[in-house]
Amino acid sequence: MQSSKTSSATIGQRVAVVGCCGAGKSTFAKQIAERTGHQYINADEIFWLPDWVQRPKPEYRSILTRKMSGDGWVYDGNIGSNRSITLPRVDTLIWLDYSWPVTMSRLLKRTVRRAWTKVEVFSGNAESWRQSFASKDSILLYACGAFGDYRARYRKMFADPPEHVCHAVRLASPRHAEAFVQSL
Repeated sequence: MQSSKTSSATIGQRVAVVGCCGAGKSTFAKQIAERTGHQYINADEIFWLPDWVQRPKPEYRSILTRKMSGDGWVYDGNIGSNRSITLPRVDTLIWLDYSWPVTMSRLLKRTVRRAWTKVEVFSGNAESWRQSFASKDSILLYACGAFGDYRARYRKMFADPPEHVCHAVRLASPRHAEAFVQSL
C-alpha cells in the first residue's frame, strides 16, 4: 500500500475514492478529476432520483456499468452492493480514512450548510432541517451507524487489495489528502 505521505502521487486511469460519509469523497474526487482530466462519476448522483427516491437497482447498475466502461474516470462512492461492477474495473483505490471527530464535524457542518441554504445536492434534491435532524433517514444517523462498518471494510480491503489494483492509497488526514492532490 502506498504511503499517505508520498511526495509525488501516482495513480492509474480508473480511480475509486472511498471513505465514510462526510469524509469529503466528492470534493476530493472532483479535484483529482480536474487535475487528471478524467471523467468524474458520483455514485449518489446516479443512485438518487428526484424527491430522494432510490433508482431501481438494475437501472442503477446499468448506468454505473456504462459510465465505468471506458478509461479515465474518478469514482466517488463506497464499494458495497455495486462491488461486482466497481471493484474489477478499478486500478487505483484511495481511502479517506479520517478520524471520527474529523469526519463527523465535516458532515455536521456540511449538513447544516445544506439545510440552511437549501442548495441542490443532485437530481433536484436538497437537504432539509427535518430530514437531516428529525428523521430516521438522517444522514447524520446513518453516518454514526456506518462509520465503524466502513472502516472495518476498507481496513480489510487495504490490508489485502485485489491483485489488479496497482495503487492502494490510505490518506489519514485532510492535510495528507490536500498534499496528495497537489502532488498529482
